[in-house]
Amino acid sequence: MMATDASSLSSRATSTDTSAYSLDGRAVLVTAPRCTREGSNGAIEVEPLDTREVDNSPPSQKLLSSACDDAVQELTDYDGCAMTQIVAPSAEQEGTEGFDACREYGYKYAYSEDDEEDDDDDDEGGESIHAPIHAFVGVVPSLADNLEEDSNHDEPCMIFVLGKSYHPATEFAPRRNDESSLFWFTYRCDFPTIAPYNITTDAGWGCMLRSAQMMLGQALRMHYQTREWRPPQSLAKRRLDPFVRRVLTWMADFASKSENVFSLHNMVAAGIARYQVLPGEWWGPGTVSHVLRDLCALYEEQHKQVLAENDAHFKKTYLPGDIHRPMFRVHVAPQGTVYRDSVEQLMTKDAREREESEYHKDAVIEQPPPDPLFHPLDPQYQSQNEPIPTTPLNWDTALLLIVPLRLGLKTFNEDYSLALAHVFSLKQTIGILGGRPRGARWFYGATSDGTKLFGLDPHTVQAAPYRQMVKTVVGTQVRVIAFTDDYLLSVHTKYPDEIAMSRMDPSMALGFYCRDRADFEDFCFSLERWKEQHREMPEMFAIEESAPDYTANISSVMNEMMNDDDEVADAFEDE
Repeated sequence: MMATDASSLSSRATSTDTSAYSLDGRAVLVTAPRCTREGSNGAIEVEPLDTREVDNSPPSQKLLSSACDDAVQELTDYDGCAMTQIVAPSAEQEGTEGFDACREYGYKYAYSEDDEEDDDDDDEGGESIHAPIHAFVGVVPSLADNLEEDSNHDEPCMIFVLGKSYHPATEFAPRRNDESSLFWFTYRCDFPTIAPYNITTDAGWGCMLRSAQMMLGQALRMHYQTREWRPPQSLAKRRLDPFVRRVLTWMADFASKSENVFSLHNMVAAGIARYQVLPGEWWGPGTVSHVLRDLCALYEEQHKQVLAENDAHFKKTYLPGDIHRPMFRVHVAPQGTVYRDSVEQLMTKDAREREESEYHKDAVIEQPPPDPLFHPLDPQYQSQNEPIPTTPLNWDTALLLIVPLRLGLKTFNEDYSLALAHVFSLKQTIGILGGRPRGARWFYGATSDGTKLFGLDPHTVQAAPYRQMVKTVVGTQVRVIAFTDDYLLSVHTKYPDEIAMSRMDPSMALGFYCRDRADFEDFCFSLERWKEQHREMPEMFAIEESAPDYTANISSVMNEMMNDDDEVADAFEDE
């Protein structure tokens, strides 16, 4: 921004902007642009440069003098008004972030293609507020001076990106830097065949699986690092980063239970075995959510023996960046409802087992067992059958909560737009699995007004990573993933995707990462507060204390019906 005092402009106009030049008894009158303040926002409208040929006779000289005085007076009227000139960013500034200049918002003070169309329309009417004239090009009143009088100015809609809020214009570069750090997994070709189908590429059918890898990558980023983590800028440092190596190894396209846990091959194997979905068929958000749950449970089960060798890991406080912490557990909410008791049961499974074993170990009573003929109400019988005391237990690990939804029958119901946009403002969000019809995306952000979605598009075919032989410190050779420059660069992109929320497919899956019980409670409280503040909006999904016990209800109804039959039979016998 550059500030220019209007008094300097008026002084220059006195000497040069308005003058008369004599030529053979005639004069050419050049009039400075006329400035008028229009509208409630105080915008200055500038008329085009005016030139007229007038007679240079003595009567006309008075006319020339009067015209000059009027033009200077107009500029003097604006004396003291702070002027702000908006300067386009230089090429060096644009190149530092590696992204194109932002032209997607079309503000009045920024260049956009709409402005060019407006210029053409205004020129037809004879007056244009965008006329390029000398020092007045791009000059507008300071917003600070007009803040009080411009009470009707609309606030720009913010952009939510995975729990952060960015201004669309002033925070464009930080937002692009944040987006470029996200993991981007796309179609791959020339990977080892998926047996027994001899498939070597997922182009055309694996977009939902790649989108699931992107959402899982964000969950791993928050689990093993923090939300603020960024990959090292240097490829040499990135190649040696333990977290980067682990994630890219897990996602590499090889069939392996221990090394490439979340590879495309393992996802296809889980889909065939558990959900009868073949490679090449359409994968829905609900199916791939259950596949992620199964693969995370498989990884935890395989490493449970290693973790159980040292019981101290249950009591250890894992700091951000510790890649040895236990894997999070995945809970897929059924029927669009999150039941707290189900989450609690999943997240305290190991803690309950330890407590039960310790309780039974300490509760050994050195006395003969009670006589089996004792009545259940006998005190000795009751002492041997006391329930295990229940106390709040710490969670075993973090929670990855996935909520599959369908917000609309055939098309997206736009009544959910604001609620869906609000999801991206929660600090626990890891994005949404969704997309357009026949094209999956991983969405990581949205505008606060619920009109646009921002995501990463997996529909780009890249070469699959390969393995190479390396020698260990003990002299043996092993095959590991080759972290080449191409592979490291292929998992990030500078060109995110943007679609209108109205064009979104109604089938989707929402993802949330909760580090502990306190984080989960904060997530539930945030949703309840939003619901209280927006009672007129429909609810996307519910959070309940416990799942309904359908068995108990059926039993009670059966007992009532059986009792009624007994009463009828007794009455019949009495007669």
